[in-house]
Amino acid sequence: MKFTAYKYKIIRYKASITKLLFWAGLLFFSIGFFLFFLNYKMPLVDDISNIVLSFILLGSIPFISSHIYQYFDYERIVFKKDGHLEINEEAIVINHSLNILYHEIKDIKFGIVAYYGQRINMFYKNPVEQKSLGIKNYISIATDSDIYKYNFKLESEVQFKELEQTIFELVQSEKLDHIDSKRRIKLVPARFKKTGEYKKFVIKQIVEKRIGCTEGLLLHGYNTDDEAFELRKKYCG
Repeated sequence: MKFTAYKYKIIRYKASITKLLFWAGLLFFSIGFFLFFLNYKMPLVDDISNIVLSFILLGSIPFISSHIYQYFDYERIVFKKDGHLEINEEAIVINHSLNILYHEIKDIKFGIVAYYGQRINMFYKNPVEQKSLGIKNYISIATDSDIYKYNFKLESEVQFKELEQTIFELVQSEKLDHIDSKRRIKLVPARFKKTGEYKKFVIKQIVEKRIGCTEGLLLHGYNTDDEAFELRKKYCG
């Protein structure tokens, strides 16, 4: 079990090229319609249609471009590389020097957002950047004396899956013994929750009475009430 990544400090977020193009298009449209209604209420020229049309045509260029460019555009974030993160058999190691031992950890959270180049923001109505820089992922760790939170970069889908595998193995290892079983199980990435290994681990927690039967079966998952009844009968005795 080993995962390594570079830590990054996010300084600020900037509007993407896609958003700037979209807003520029709307601005030209707004100016065109404003001039049209202004001339309607207070006539400035006899025929303003050519001027309005010019603004509409100018606005259509960035507006249409934003709808196309969004598929190639990356989010814009000002950041700097801020060290190194390692998750191994013994501890979580920060910058090759700070060792956070597992028995010291009272709470841990992983925010797995996206790897570099992964498609994001796919459900927005307006054009928006659809590729990730991969640096918004984070780990948050609480001990008795400190709280640590770091952003880190996932370089590829392979590294993304390596992290998920490492988290699953860490939960299975039961090294996080100061975190209750229910919260530990919820750390498991979704793609593992249909596997036999995961279900076996949850059953183990139920049998050893580390979690209640009902919540354990909900975490385990079942397809029918009959299946739930059989699981309860077999493991919750």
